[in-house]
Amino acid sequence: LQRQIPVRFARRIEDFLQLPHVVVSNPHFNNVLHTYLDTFEAISSFREIKDVADVTDFRELIIGQMARHGDGTRLVAEGYRQVQRMFPHIVLDDFLRHLFITRIATRVLMENFSTMHAPQEGYIGIVRKGMRPLNIVQSMAKDLTRLTTNIYGQSPEVEYRGNLDCTLDYIPRHVSYMVQEVLKNALRATVERHRARNMGCMTDLPPVVVELQKGDVHVIIKISDQGGGMPKKLQQEAWQYGWTTAREESDGGEVMMMGARADAHLKTELAGFGFGLPLTRLHAQYFCGDVFMQALPGHGTDMYLLLTHLKEGTAATEMDDLSTMLESSGDSGKGLNLPYRQW
Repeated sequence: LQRQIPVRFARRIEDFLQLPHVVVSNPHFNNVLHTYLDTFEAISSFREIKDVADVTDFRELIIGQMARHGDGTRLVAEGYRQVQRMFPHIVLDDFLRHLFITRIATRVLMENFSTMHAPQEGYIGIVRKGMRPLNIVQSMAKDLTRLTTNIYGQSPEVEYRGNLDCTLDYIPRHVSYMVQEVLKNALRATVERHRARNMGCMTDLPPVVVELQKGDVHVIIKISDQGGGMPKKLQQEAWQYGWTTAREESDGGEVMMMGARADAHLKTELAGFGFGLPLTRLHAQYFCGDVFMQALPGHGTDMYLLLTHLKEGTAATEMDDLSTMLESSGDSGKGLNLPYRQW
């Protein structure tokens, strides 16, 4: 880990420095770049690990550096929105895909290392044994329906169907993120479509339906809404970074009332910055899962999350880069294995 993490950060730092000047000079992108530089320096300059005391100190360093990167996704999303507003011809999908694959990989490695040295019951590293997806979905639905109600005054109910007792070994944080992104889209689309058809007034809303099924390789989470769907052309654009159906709020702060500011903040929290779907698919594909969309224009959308059962030795689909060459175990050079027990 002490050798792999700096190489991964170095590759992404190099990518940052290849971006157009208007992107690198954006305050949000620049903030993320300097955090990457600081983490690279902190980890690569750490002394050689020889004993338990060194491991303890290195673990504390890793935990501190992870905390520094907590706002990274939000900063990049806000920065990209600002750049595209001024320079709409700049498209960074390839850069962002590589950046976030590395972000997922390094966070998995760092969190796994940290938790392996402070084990939790029922976990192997960061992988929860026998995780019950329904519990995560219900917790997320409770928070998101409350948020939707705060914004619109009402929210669809969430119904659950299928194999509700299914389990799998997986990383709970990843499931929470993916479910959150898909479910909040379903709730918002349902409210906005049916209120628009009712001239903006409150109306009876159809439920958002969550169905769970378990196969030999995957657990499938299907989230269905009646939010109007989208045309085929937009279905392709929806996977691009920065694409969103949410109406952009004005940045003219002085003319906005405090109540309007709060409302805009809540709507941004629900709608996001257009990174939710591509990042959801990236998280699922990282462990050989996937996300599919089946939209019926004029009716609604079915989203399918395929989550792979993780087990020891499960490969992660990370891009080829120099960091994969650092393993001497004869790997094919195409992934990470969990649980990760080295430093």
